[in-house]
Amino acid sequence: MSTSEPALLMTMSDIAALARVQRPVVSVWRTRSAQTDTPFPAPVSRRRGQELFDAHQVGQWLTDTRRGNNPDASTDAAAHAAPAESAGSAQSSLSAVTALLALRSQLGTPLSTLSDADLLDAADEHDPDDTLFYREIDALGPARAALIGYVDALVEAAYGEGPAFEGLLADRFRLDLRDHSETALSSPALEVLALSASALAATQHGDALFVDAAGSAGDILLALAQADADHSDLTVLTPNDDGEAGRLLRRRLLVHGITRVGLEVAESGAFAVTGSAVHIAQLPPAGRAAMAPAEMLSAIDQIVLQMTNDQLGVVIAPSAVLNDAGLSRESEELRSALLRSGRVRAVVRLPVGLLTHKPQQAQALWLLGAAHVQVPLADRWTMVADLTATPLTAAVIDDLVSDLVASLGDRGTVRAHAFRFARFVLTRILLARRDWLVAGARPVASAPATQGAALAVRVDELLALLAPAPRPNPETDAAPGLSHLAHFSAHAPDPADHSAGGHMPGTPAVQTVEQLLAARHLRYIPGNRLAASDVTEGLAEGAGGSRRRGEGIRLIGPAEVLGVISLGQRRIDRLRFAADYPSGRVTEPGDVVFTTVPHPAAIVDREGTSVVLFPARILRISADDPNGLLSEVLAADITALPPGQRRWQRWPLRQVHHTQSRALTDVLASLRLEQGRAHERLAHLDELAALLITGVTAGSVTVSLTAGPQISHAFAPSEGTN
Repeated sequence: MSTSEPALLMTMSDIAALARVQRPVVSVWRTRSAQTDTPFPAPVSRRRGQELFDAHQVGQWLTDTRRGNNPDASTDAAAHAAPAESAGSAQSSLSAVTALLALRSQLGTPLSTLSDADLLDAADEHDPDDTLFYREIDALGPARAALIGYVDALVEAAYGEGPAFEGLLADRFRLDLRDHSETALSSPALEVLALSASALAATQHGDALFVDAAGSAGDILLALAQADADHSDLTVLTPNDDGEAGRLLRRRLLVHGITRVGLEVAESGAFAVTGSAVHIAQLPPAGRAAMAPAEMLSAIDQIVLQMTNDQLGVVIAPSAVLNDAGLSRESEELRSALLRSGRVRAVVRLPVGLLTHKPQQAQALWLLGAAHVQVPLADRWTMVADLTATPLTAAVIDDLVSDLVASLGDRGTVRAHAFRFARFVLTRILLARRDWLVAGARPVASAPATQGAALAVRVDELLALLAPAPRPNPETDAAPGLSHLAHFSAHAPDPADHSAGGHMPGTPAVQTVEQLLAARHLRYIPGNRLAASDVTEGLAEGAGGSRRRGEGIRLIGPAEVLGVISLGQRRIDRLRFAADYPSGRVTEPGDVVFTTVPHPAAIVDREGTSVVLFPARILRISADDPNGLLSEVLAADITALPPGQRRWQRWPLRQVHHTQSRALTDVLASLRLEQGRAHERLAHLDELAALLITGVTAGSVTVSLTAGPQISHAFAPSEGTN
């Protein structure tokens, strides 16, 4: 075919991507080079208000001027450009270009070496049933000549048909291809799913066989293939769907050399697969972002219905469907039926940010496996994990995959595995819940880094270090609180021992703020909105909470919670507060004052009678039924949360076993007393040092050394002083 060099056009954003710089840099280049011998190329056309530039001119200008961070800009220009005469919509252009790429991958030669008739013959030969690309290429008509030149240039710039294909799909966001962008997953999500599917396949005999019955897992299948250096033995089953999404998926697999076998899926969603297999599903699929929860659960039900005990599966879908409360009655019944089948072996709520187009929509994962038919229905279990506040780092993903594989085992395997994230819960407990399925799963953010015996050993070491040395006046110098600390014990409880909702003393129970409010173990009190003119400032409180100066009621706002302003520095006149804010609220001793901005933080107001300044708010533990809640633990859990966790109703809070609650309260009170004394002593030392420096340098104070040691025992350790 006789083809001319294709006219390729670029936007300013495309140029920035080609040069590997930020978008404003291109504007600076354009302005500063205008009066030089090498001016920036002029725009050649305009489309929808955007200036378009000739890609070859831009690439050559970047090479000649050595601007940017891409030494191969001239060669790579085609990979960041689009043909000037691309007809039709962005979707039809994507279909046409990917069709030509798929054909080129089968021919192994540039398309421009073929005549137009030979090109159509080759398309017919390699796609006789028109399941891949024939109709897209045939529909191009006269536009084929220009487009094949672009495809050849694109492959050269991207160093292969596969990278060129993925580069086009990466443009789905810029080109506003909503059918393909609305369901796109982030890299961490793809890694979780690909590694999980690979690990599941490793537990099976024979070659890996992956099933994508919904035709929705193209990104996951590709991530799976890329994770396997040699994916020549990778076989996937996808539907024989004749829609655009199905054809695009088949072209994608073909270009990457992944073996694909057709799967007949009925209109009802029913299908059949025999032998060992790993099912992979992402719901909703591309092009159906508005899929109803009942439809998603029905699609999962079709997978479960045809699964044999030799088959496993991993499903990702919105957490609102797989985990959260608030489903319609129909959807709730479908989800309960799936849980009751025993094939849902693990439920994991993932952090937000995994859906590129909707970063605030949380996703959840279901692990599917064989049901424990030999276990009575009342004793069957499901592993649950809550990673809402846990970023998906490489280490987290590895541990999560390990937990998922272990979840497939019997009770003995589950007991033997050291789960990092997953928690054992009886399935009947999940069915009875009207909240998140993973509610109560141990949050990773607040879990200690050391466990069991190691923690107890470190506690003993600290107690020994903090034990007071003998002093002349033990009544005033000793640290009385430290000598009364309770003994600590650590052990690894059997997960089945607390599966029904109870927990052992060494195993923290966890519930969300929302759950605790509903059960009336907690009470939420909003902060007060005060006029700025009513807030006065004075001296902060002294060590131990004593008020050194200041009139009126103490204010606690986000600044006090974050430690930016000392407690007691801001106040409001009592009479003004009573007169101008008749519905104003004050704290009670032990209230937890928290803020969500700029990040979660909390303190305990031990004195009470403080005015909490919005956006700070109050959590008050029920005195009649605390249910294992301690103010200090609540404040610690909230402060330990990572930035961005602003949905305070979903915050997980640990509860203390009733046998340890009183002991921990007494111990923490003793430690607070010692901390107050230490802070007061440090303040006195700082003040003494400052006074000595000021007095001696001014000549108003002289220092004389007394007989004996030259360094007082009151200010330094005894080692090496004699």
